[in-house]
Amino acid sequence: MENRELNLQLIQYRVTLKNLAYKFTTDPDEIQDLVQETLLRALKYIDQFFQNPKIISWLFVIMKNIYINHYRDRQQQIKYENHTQSVFQDKGCREPFTENSIEGKLIIKDIKKALTQFPDEYSAMFTQYINGYKYKELSHIYGVPEGTIKSRIHIMRKNLQKKLALYR
Repeated sequence: MENRELNLQLIQYRVTLKNLAYKFTTDPDEIQDLVQETLLRALKYIDQFFQNPKIISWLFVIMKNIYINHYRDRQQQIKYENHTQSVFQDKGCREPFTENSIEGKLIIKDIKKALTQFPDEYSAMFTQYINGYKYKELSHIYGVPEGTIKSRIHIMRKNLQKKLALYR
């Protein structure tokens, strides 16, 4: 196919596709993107379809599939953002990625104060667990069975929850 002839056909199809894109969206930017991506995908198979009398139907199907894929991607994005936001809300945040540093410092101060009421070995063990040490590692450090470590940390958690319940 000659370049000049191809360009004329693409211009003609572009106008038709733009009108068809209004079935999916009224946003002018989205319409431009849909038309452009449709023509770009169609150019891959230029030799097979540009002389076909049903080319507009074929281009419409391509456009519809592109729109559906974009729609699904947006839905997944929204689902992810809503999940992320709910996780932060479950942790007490009002907005994702915001942090009240003063409140956090006060809570940490209260936790440290509550930890001083326990034996030093227990509070050190709990602090190391919070900092990322595994039960097995703590077992080796303190020379006690792993089950004992789990029990002590569990007891510490429950006691801290009771002592800090006033802050909820």
